[in-house]
Amino acid sequence: MPKQPKRYYLYARKRAGQPPIWYVRFRDEHGAIGSPLCTEAEDHARAERWAVERLLDGTRTPARKPKAKTFGEWAAPWWIHESCPYIREKIAGGFSISQKYAAVRRSYLTRHLLPAFKDRPLTSLTPADFRDMKMRLLGEGELSPSTINRILGTARVMFGYAVLMGELENNPVAPVKELKENPAVRGILSLEELRHLFAPGALLTIWNNDLRHLTANLLAASTGMRLGECQALQVQHVHDDHIEVRHSWDDKHGRSAPKWGSARLVPIPSRTALALDDLLAVHRWGDTRPTDVIFWGKDRDTPLSKTAILEGFKSALVRAGIPEEERKRRILLFHGYRHLFNTIVRGQVPDEQLRRVTGHKTVAMSDNYDHPGAEHLTDVRKVQEKLFALK
Repeated sequence: MPKQPKRYYLYARKRAGQPPIWYVRFRDEHGAIGSPLCTEAEDHARAERWAVERLLDGTRTPARKPKAKTFGEWAAPWWIHESCPYIREKIAGGFSISQKYAAVRRSYLTRHLLPAFKDRPLTSLTPADFRDMKMRLLGEGELSPSTINRILGTARVMFGYAVLMGELENNPVAPVKELKENPAVRGILSLEELRHLFAPGALLTIWNNDLRHLTANLLAASTGMRLGECQALQVQHVHDDHIEVRHSWDDKHGRSAPKWGSARLVPIPSRTALALDDLLAVHRWGDTRPTDVIFWGKDRDTPLSKTAILEGFKSALVRAGIPEEERKRRILLFHGYRHLFNTIVRGQVPDEQLRRVTGHKTVAMSDNYDHPGAEHLTDVRKVQEKLFALK
C-alpha cells in the first residue's frame, strides 16, 4: 500500500538576533501545497501542536488581527453631506447642518488634518500630536488663532464621535487647549449715518437707483436678519407687518434652513414694509409667484449674489461720506447691521423676545452682539418710532 503524503510540513525561518520562527504549509485534498503560514511558535513542538489543531478544527489560516484603519481611511466620508455618519445621525435627530457648514469643516480636514495624519493608524494618535500641530500652525503664522481653534474643533468632533461609536477609548483632541483669540471689535454705524443711508432721496444719491440694494440693507438694519436670510426671502413670506424667516441662502450651496435652525417670525417697521411693497411693484418677473425671491438675481429662484450685495453696501458707504479706508479701520460690515439692531433694541424689550426676533439661541450670543458703549443708545425710542417702528 503506497504511503500517504503528510498533510503538512514545518520549516523554520531564521531571524537576525532572534530565535527562528516556524512556518507550516498545508496540503489540500488534491495534494497541492498551500502558501506558508506563520505559526508564531519558536520551537518545533509548539508549531506541531498549532498545525494539528488547525487540521482538527478545519481551519488552515491563523487568526489574524484586522489591519488597523488609518486616519485617512476612517476620515474618507467625513463632512461630505450625503455620506458623513455624524451628519446623517444629526439630521435624523432633527438637527440642521448646512452644506456650507459641512464644506468648511471638510476644507479643514483636507487642508490641515489629512496632510498631518493621513497615514497614521487611527488608534495611534495622541494629544501630543494635536498639540504639536497646533503650535506648528501657529508658528507658520499663516492662520489666525481662531482658525486654528476651528481646525482643532473639527478634529475634536470627529474623534468624539469615534469614542461614542466604540472605535476609540479616548478622544486625543479633548485635552488640547485652544489658543487665546483676540478678535477685532467690529464697528457699527451711528444713528446719524444710518439715517443718511436711508434718508428721502437716498435711492438716487446713495444706492445708485437700485431699489434692491436699498431694500436689502434696510431690511437687515431694521430686523437684524443675516445676509443669507435676506437673500433667501420669498414673496410668500412677506406680510404687511412681519416676515417669515424660513430659509437661508448660500451662493455655492443654495437654499437651506436658517443658521441653527432659527426659523422665526420677524416684525418689520412701516418704512421697511413700504420699501418691500415698492420693490414688488417693480419686480423683474412682473406677476410674481409665491416662491419668487424678493431680491432677484439671474432667475426667479436665484437671488442677488452675496458679492453683489456686499459691493453695493461698500459703495453706498462711500457715497454716504465713509471712505473705504475708514470703513476698514472701523470694521464696518454688512453683518454690523445685526450688531446695530441688537444694540438698539436690547434693553427695550426682554431678551427672550429679542432672541425670538434675531434667532440667537443664548444670552451669551446676545451679549456678543451688544455694543453697550455706543453713544446713540439714548436715542433708541426715536429710532424705533422714526425708522424701525417695532411693535
